Amino acid sequence: MTDQPGIATMPCPACAHDVPAGRFCVRCGAHLSVASDERPSPLRVSDSAAAPGENVLQPSIVSSMFPHLPSRSRVAFRFALGLLLAVLVAFCVMQWYVPMLALAIFAPPTLIAIYLIESRLLTDLPAWVWVLTAVLGAAVGVAWATLTGAIVAESYSLGLGAQIPTTRLLVDAVVIPFGGLLAMQLPVIVVRLLRPPVRESLHGAVIGLLGGAMFLLATNVIRMIPQFGDSAVTGDLPVEDLLLQAGVRGIGEPLTGLSLSALIGAWLWYVNRRNLRTVAIGGLGLIIGAAAYACVGLAQAYRLPPYLQFSVHIVFAVAAVIALRLALQVTMLRDEDVDTYPALPILCVWCQHVVPDTKFCPACGVAAQAASQTSRAERRKDRPQLQIATAES
Repeated sequence: MTDQPGIATMPCPACAHDVPAGRFCVRCGAHLSVASDERPSPLRVSDSAAAPGENVLQPSIVSSMFPHLPSRSRVAFRFALGLLLAVLVAFCVMQWYVPMLALAIFAPPTLIAIYLIESRLLTDLPAWVWVLTAVLGAAVGVAWATLTGAIVAESYSLGLGAQIPTTRLLVDAVVIPFGGLLAMQLPVIVVRLLRPPVRESLHGAVIGLLGGAMFLLATNVIRMIPQFGDSAVTGDLPVEDLLLQAGVRGIGEPLTGLSLSALIGAWLWYVNRRNLRTVAIGGLGLIIGAAAYACVGLAQAYRLPPYLQFSVHIVFAVAAVIALRLALQVTMLRDEDVDTYPALPILCVWCQHVVPDTKFCPACGVAAQAASQTSRAERRKDRPQLQIATAES
């Protein structure tokens, strides 16, 4: 990597290798511009490997849920999310229950479908991987909704008239979210066991995202269909109740569930050939995360004021997004299953610099796997001339 004439190198304080001079190490992604008596942060929290300029702890939905999106498309996705939120609120204010519910249910899988097309991920993996993930997600969702339908309906009816929830209601309110969040992970686990050809952790995150979205879609559709004909439900509900349902169905539930599904997918692809300790930690984290999320059922069971219920859902959603960002950062910085050609130049789609074809861009620090393999392959077919000065700027 460092024996090419004309390329300035410098030692990396983190991995101790001589690497092309720049702001970031092309091997481990660490900051190169640190004091000699300091050691770079192992997580590089101040610079996300999937979104240059963003902090890892910044709960950005677009760069967390859609890490492969080109930079030019992220602005459009942020605008789309803002528009969806505005329309959801408008439907609630006008007390249009069915349109609000339909938008909350169908918006997440629609955005994910657009993401797969825009990022060109569909050609990264064989068609059977995407089809199997979607079918499994929908099938598991239908099975789960059918299995728990009677319990959910009973809990809902009890909750409407109970000042203090019964023990049965409390148990159901905790068990249903806990079991549902675990069941949502079955599609990505099955696909991982079938050993798909691409082994980058971000692809695992996308498969988990798709499986979780189809699970939520199927579950919500099965559970909501009986309500459409119930005048007690679809009538003139208070605006507060409609806003709560919109917040839960359209924001809290999908963000929490999909973030966890993407996290589990990234972890399953990352633990390939790792030790059992890593597997055990990930499995324990899944159980703890599901148990924590199950607590949101208590907020509904105790019939807390709508703003408190909404706050509980949002807190868990933000925590799930940040957990996903941390997991993706760890896997991208440590993932070894990324093809590189350090002796050849490539155009970085983020900073538009011509840099060595390595795991990380020396100029902006973005990980190579933050772009689809299709994008990388096309840029490798038409390689530009290497401009060393840009990597050092």
